[in-house]
Amino acid sequence: MASEKDKEPLELPTVEELAARHGVEAWALAGVRVRERWPIGFRVKEEVFLKAVERFLKGPTDGGSR
Repeated sequence: MASEKDKEPLELPTVEELAARHGVEAWALAGVRVRERWPIGFRVKEEVFLKAVERFLKGPTDGGSR
């Protein structure tokens, strides 16, 4: 029987690929990358990316972490 780890893709998608897949606009992707300190081409799990986008879009606009 295959474990859960065996079912994961060998290579994670880049944040740019995930942004294109989920219709995240360029300005939002740029903001997420700055907030999360992700360089161009950073690879991350889809659920981590989506949570980061949600935090960015619903977060404060004054740079705080409320």
